[in-house]
Amino acid sequence: MLRSLDSLEEGFQSIVKKSKGECGDELERMRQFIYVVNRHFFATTQKEYEANMPKYVNSLVSWCHLELFRISGHILFLSCNGLYRNAFDNIRYALESIVQALYIDLRHPEAGITTKIEILKEVEDKREYHSARLIDELEINYKDRLKKEYKRLSETIHPSHKRVVATLDDISGDRGVPVTISCEEISKIYNSMKKMYDILFLLFMVYFPEVKKSLKENPDFIKDIKAYNLYLLSKALNVRLS
Repeated sequence: MLRSLDSLEEGFQSIVKKSKGECGDELERMRQFIYVVNRHFFATTQKEYEANMPKYVNSLVSWCHLELFRISGHILFLSCNGLYRNAFDNIRYALESIVQALYIDLRHPEAGITTKIEILKEVEDKREYHSARLIDELEINYKDRLKKEYKRLSETIHPSHKRVVATLDDISGDRGVPVTISCEEISKIYNSMKKMYDILFLLFMVYFPEVKKSLKENPDFIKDIKAYNLYLLSKALNVRLS
């Protein structure tokens, strides 16, 4: 058994080496985006977090925001290991989590975090809490654009029949299920991640409007919005994209 695990580890090491060699630029762009944007956003919102601690601690949106950095690390790791479908699944999870979190926070503003988690457990699998429908019910600006971006991301993230056909062909031809390194796929993950951040940060500002002024006055964060073409944030903070 241990010998089999050693072989598995060696297999992934070769995949990582190949990914870095062939798609190092794409992976580095993803890493820099995660580090830079999170650093500027966290640094800017820290003051409001400390000043309004009870509201933030008892908010599902706040906890989704804190979880974002860990999810982003997972996405980068999975991309480096050729596990692109799993990377897209993490993006989808982050999107669905933030929409559900905002919906529950707005519906139950006085509830503590323990109560909200119990509500989330009860409703997260119910049809009426599917993200696309929840967006319709939220009273927020830029709803049409948000729905449009969410739909585009969903289409990108959902599995394609082409993958199933390719797997059947490989197995039928006794070729196993090889891992293919694809810089194009990594670029798609990176672009989806940027849109994911655009949506998450916008919805964060919906529940914590007090951070808007600080973000708008932070030149580093404004530079991030322009550099990464974050459309929803540009509208919310009145930033002109080139």
